[in-house]
Amino acid sequence: MKLIQTKAFSHSIIWVIFLLSVVPIAILGYFNHPSVADDYCFAYMTRDYGFWEGQRLYYEGWSGRYISNMLFHASPLAFGYFGFVKIMPVLILALLFHSFYLMIGEFIPTIRSNKLVLTGAFLSLYIAESASIIDNFFWYTSVFIFPISVCYWMYLVAVLIRYYSPQYQSLQNAVALLCATLVFFIVGSNEVVMLMIIAFLGLVWLYFLLFEKRFDKFFTMLGIVAVLCAYFLVIKAPGNQVRMQGGALSGNIVLAITKAIKSTFKDSFHWVVYSPLLPMTLLFAAWYQKFVPNTKIALFKTNLLYTIASLGVLLTLMFFAIHYGNPDGVPDRVKNAIYVFFLAGWFYLILSILNQFPKLITLPLHNVVFVLGLTAWSLFAWSKSTNLRIMYADIRSGNAKGYDEEMTARYKLIQESKADTIYVTPLKHAPKTLYFDEIKDNQDHLWNKCYATYFKKKVIVMKK
Repeated sequence: MKLIQTKAFSHSIIWVIFLLSVVPIAILGYFNHPSVADDYCFAYMTRDYGFWEGQRLYYEGWSGRYISNMLFHASPLAFGYFGFVKIMPVLILALLFHSFYLMIGEFIPTIRSNKLVLTGAFLSLYIAESASIIDNFFWYTSVFIFPISVCYWMYLVAVLIRYYSPQYQSLQNAVALLCATLVFFIVGSNEVVMLMIIAFLGLVWLYFLLFEKRFDKFFTMLGIVAVLCAYFLVIKAPGNQVRMQGGALSGNIVLAITKAIKSTFKDSFHWVVYSPLLPMTLLFAAWYQKFVPNTKIALFKTNLLYTIASLGVLLTLMFFAIHYGNPDGVPDRVKNAIYVFFLAGWFYLILSILNQFPKLITLPLHNVVFVLGLTAWSLFAWSKSTNLRIMYADIRSGNAKGYDEEMTARYKLIQESKADTIYVTPLKHAPKTLYFDEIKDNQDHLWNKCYATYFKKKVIVMKK
């Protein structure tokens, strides 16, 4: 009875943390607006040149991200619908939750309520400690590059496991086609996750060869699909050739690798030590030992040293991709995606340890002091989350509401004015969760040009 009460208490705490993490995102979404950084550029291209022509122009002139380009140019803003960015945070939250839920469900054979609470904990960790909230949920252009690619990958992992599951053998061809489609989508989303998926497929294929002494035809096929799409559709894309010119590290592979290794160690240390990850891991381990039977799943019988080395390689490759092409360091939107893969790898490693060495760590989940201590530690770590603090600060201070009112007034000014040149005043409210960039006092700046073109004005410029 005491064990059941302890479990119910732990689950209740997770749901409270989950709600404290997601509710402010939904509230802030109500005040969200399109960003002058890229959003209006894609929107007017679709409106003025058409959905497919806009993609072609970007593919040939700026980026080989064929899937991201498609999603950018599908922006409802192109059809005058500003409200989509208010719905978008809840939409991406739902997709993240669902993709996490499916992956966790394939990893852990347990009842639905347990899978739901584990998903809530996982997503809460992501929200609390990711590098940037605006990039994850509120900036259209970023949401449909990195968070969406994370969803693709989670779905792929779940479907890959199902491909080898006996209950899906009758649907194996359909599952294989779905896997190949998801690989195609991942490769076309962004270069960071593109490199990761190629390495991920290659490392799993190599594991089968080295440790199970078999040549896996399915992973070979997926690897070929990933490499061909990456080389011919992304790397060789005319726009990618333009994008990669002039980077400070372009061509200096050694320096980029050095920086990537440093970033991997630095950020991994931060994610482990300065977050709720450690207490949540201990709680998870104790919960898993008590409530999930040791089914001896082959998925967790992998060589631990190979698993650790593979996780290090994947993280380093993702950091390398951005260091090689971006001389300004690692943008928060990229670090957000890398953090998810770190979390997934971390908990896979923990599950492998718990399955291979079930008696190595025995945690007293029945001990009320132990549970309360870990719970208090988790809550304290969550309370230190910068993301949660700035979200609640933007809501409480009225900063988000003021931003919404100022942006609405600006649209009205622009749309009602019959002049070709519009001067707008600087915003008094710039919430960190919603505000990414602003038009400039230089009418030739790209943001100003896109803004003016979208609203069918000759010039829109900030007052000096």
